[in-house]
Amino acid sequence: MKLFTADISPNCRRVEAVLHHLGLFDEVEVHRLNMMAGEHHRDDLKAANPNLKVPTLVVGDMNLWEANPTMIYLSDRAGAEAFCPTDAKSRFEILRWMSWEVQHYNQAARDIAWETMVKPLFGLGEPDEARIEAASENFHRFAAVLDTHLEGRAYMLGDRVTVTDFAVGALSALALNPQSRMPLEGHANIIAWYQRLEAVPSWAMTAPARLMEAAE
Repeated sequence: MKLFTADISPNCRRVEAVLHHLGLFDEVEVHRLNMMAGEHHRDDLKAANPNLKVPTLVVGDMNLWEANPTMIYLSDRAGAEAFCPTDAKSRFEILRWMSWEVQHYNQAARDIAWETMVKPLFGLGEPDEARIEAASENFHRFAAVLDTHLEGRAYMLGDRVTVTDFAVGALSALALNPQSRMPLEGHANIIAWYQRLEAVPSWAMTAPARLMEAAE
């Protein structure tokens, strides 16, 4: 397997974490790209993913891109039933929460983090306070849904970590960093869940340390 990936990318983090969780990471030829330097403009990545995006995983004659389906493919390939259940009800839950995080919850979180952390880190200008305020209102709307769901649950699907946690919790490190100004107040269940997730070994070893250090 060949993985095109990048540091500080929540999407890359989730795929790398799954590879670690399944004990597959040592089987992967890793190409860690500096996106800001344009290292993703290379022929082998373009051949695997015409979008020139990471993460992209090459498995034999298959080119896997988009993080969430890649995580499901790897889990199913490894027969990781506990981590990524295949029964119809559980699979629906996994796919529903994955769709929801992309379209709603993590989209709002990304909008905030872009202004508060990414722009300052890469010298892309001052944070736009109006955009932060609008994104924060949107974040609260969807965080309320997630916080209610997590009441009485240790993880997204119950008492054990699953691929769903790696998807919905993709921005956990950013959200827990005070400089992100993620509006987590009033969402105690999310905070506790993020903290539990950060303690999962396969998730902890993929923490975006460089971004966290630069933001302090």
